[in-house]
Amino acid sequence: SDILKQARSASLASASPAFPASDASFNTCSTMISQYTYTPLLAMQSQPEPETPLLKPHLAQNDEIPPPTRADSDPTTSSSSDDLNLSHRRLPRGLSNDFRKKNPVNRKKEMQRNFRLISTISFTSLEVLLTANSMSLTNGGTAGLFWSMIWCYIGQLFIVLSLAEMSSMVPLAGGPYQWVAEFASSKYRRLLSYCAGTLCSIGWQARFTAMCYMAARLILALCWLTHPDLESKQWQQSLLTIAVAFAVSAFNAFAAGHLSLAEGFFAICHIYAFIPIVISLWTMAPKKSATEIFTQFTDNGGGWPSLATSVLVGQLPAMFIVTGSEAVVYIAEEVEEPESILPRCILWSFLANMPATLILLMTYLFNMGELRLGIDVKYPIVSVFKSATDSDEATLGFTILVLSMLLMTSVSSMVATSRHLFAFGRDQALFYSPWISKVDPKLKVPLNAIYLTLLFTTVISLVTISPSAAFSTIIGLATSALMTSYFLAIGSLALKRLRGEQLPNASWSLGKAGLTINCLALFYAAWALFWSFWPVHYHVNRGNFNYNCVLFLGWIAFALVMFVLRQRRMQQRPMEIVPRWTPR
Repeated sequence: SDILKQARSASLASASPAFPASDASFNTCSTMISQYTYTPLLAMQSQPEPETPLLKPHLAQNDEIPPPTRADSDPTTSSSSDDLNLSHRRLPRGLSNDFRKKNPVNRKKEMQRNFRLISTISFTSLEVLLTANSMSLTNGGTAGLFWSMIWCYIGQLFIVLSLAEMSSMVPLAGGPYQWVAEFASSKYRRLLSYCAGTLCSIGWQARFTAMCYMAARLILALCWLTHPDLESKQWQQSLLTIAVAFAVSAFNAFAAGHLSLAEGFFAICHIYAFIPIVISLWTMAPKKSATEIFTQFTDNGGGWPSLATSVLVGQLPAMFIVTGSEAVVYIAEEVEEPESILPRCILWSFLANMPATLILLMTYLFNMGELRLGIDVKYPIVSVFKSATDSDEATLGFTILVLSMLLMTSVSSMVATSRHLFAFGRDQALFYSPWISKVDPKLKVPLNAIYLTLLFTTVISLVTISPSAAFSTIIGLATSALMTSYFLAIGSLALKRLRGEQLPNASWSLGKAGLTINCLALFYAAWALFWSFWPVHYHVNRGNFNYNCVLFLGWIAFALVMFVLRQRRMQQRPMEIVPRWTPR
């Protein structure tokens, strides 16, 4: 517009009798010049310069307004990026600043964006299969473990697809509770959102505790290798769990600036650790027949009257193993271009780990040898390594390798757990929320949320009664709480689709298959929730009972009471995307 004003002044100053300057002639020139620009230029006398020029019309929400093209170029052959119409089905890898979603709740950025796609895919590692399979081997044997993993992978895939779509619609660090707040009806939005947040928080707390518990278990297995006469006690397991949690918490707090690099390094380590384990077991260990692996279901101490029931009870570890691929959601504020990275990372974290885990599972089952009750069921992976190598030193080395991978996974789990607790506290949903949501100005991490996560792991480790009851209770609580939060979020989205309401814009969408996938995800989540409360043994006593039902129902009751007590001091203020808890 400034150029046109100068041109008009120059034309009036240099007017001659042969070529008199006029406003009409100037407007004609303006119209010709405007054909090469995106901003429609109006006549200078009728309307001044527009206040907010539309620089990129192809970003308009109204699809009926086509983007203007240059008069001297063919849109089918032009190579200029300004002439391209962006597809509404799929976005390019690198989003421009104009197309990128703005900060939906206008919050101050409190943590640095350090994570990209490669460093976030490593958040989901399924090498935990090697240390969390004793319950499946007890109930169902090798065939039960194999088919449980296949079934759980298929069911969890529908949940992962649904979570990926919701993360693209609402790319915020709160995850399920913010998704429920966006998709649920206004009548039940506050209560359901609060329940989803509390359940997701306790689920990830229990998942991190389970990771530390399995790492402590492997440390005891190393002690058993070097001292076969050593009899492990529950207090040793508890203290080692607390020690592992403390070490992982310290790493997350003081190495926060290098966490993105560490996650990429962890992914590379998993690949290079996976290869020698698979090759060594296939070349050195005694083999089982395929018939025994795929068709022979056995009960190795569960004592259930029906073998089918025993297999279904033994699927709990498989359900626990396949969860966690949405961990990247809780670091959404630390991921560049989260609306594009989050859905791709959630899906690729699941799909990339699936073939590697199945290969590792087949290797583990075919080279297991004869399964014995007692120490083999307690430390099955150590027994497999010892049977394959026939060397205590080699077994010690392989066990340390698995322990290292498990510690790396624990670091990723702590990141997701503390970030979700930070986001939930920042939305004023917990007591002492300002303290919980405080970010350390020097370390740039939610240090108080890490402290609370460490405290939770310490309490759970100290109150456990026996190793059998502790492990089944912890992974049962993690599975039931996470599946319930998934159910609330996906159910809210499915109901919104059934009502025919408009969904938020998404760079990654399920399209017409969305409702079907959501319904299948709801079925699997309900199925996993039901079986997460069952004990390992049919004859229940104080030492082998699954206390998950007590903790799960008790936590829901606590959340409801806290919601009722807090709602007088809290109100819901509508934002652009999700409502936020704010104190009055």
